[in-house]
Amino acid sequence: MNTKNMQEQGYGLFAKFLHWGMAIMVIVLIAVGTYMAGLDKTDPSKMQLAGMHKSFGVIFMLFAMVRVIWSRVNQSPKLPNVLATWEKLLSKTVTGSLYLLMLAIPFTGYAMTNLFGYPVSLFGLVELPTMFAKKPELALLAKQAHVIVVYTLIAALFAHIAGALKHRLLDEPEADVLPRMLPIKPRK
Repeated sequence: MNTKNMQEQGYGLFAKFLHWGMAIMVIVLIAVGTYMAGLDKTDPSKMQLAGMHKSFGVIFMLFAMVRVIWSRVNQSPKLPNVLATWEKLLSKTVTGSLYLLMLAIPFTGYAMTNLFGYPVSLFGLVELPTMFAKKPELALLAKQAHVIVVYTLIAALFAHIAGALKHRLLDEPEADVLPRMLPIKPRK
């Protein structure tokens, strides 16, 4: 892919900001969530971490909604023509799954919090509307769903990264999609 093609088929600055900002956020949210889940219920830092985790989860959910809207308003670059039909289908499936999971994770976290009888607030400054009444038995299901969706996202992220690296390192240069999202030179 020459430089002109890369520029024509590259993502814009805002799309790159959302992509990489959310990538960093999801890594931190998963790390903090995993660490927090391992803490004893009586550990005072658990509640502080939970509050931060929920607040950044709300921000992540807002970014995910903006990202979905942005992807519908702004056309994504076309996949390279040299990709096989199955690769294009797999790419679209993984991308669609990522969008769905990026919305499902904060939704299940929000639901879990409400169902356990707690409000969701943004850094303790703004209390968000309660979407679900307290129902501890459903809260346990929401908690399980939250964990399952997180692990599913991790698997989808690995598929996403593996596909991009495959196209960069193993396929013909025209299949390289990484320069569309990273400031690197296309392969020759």
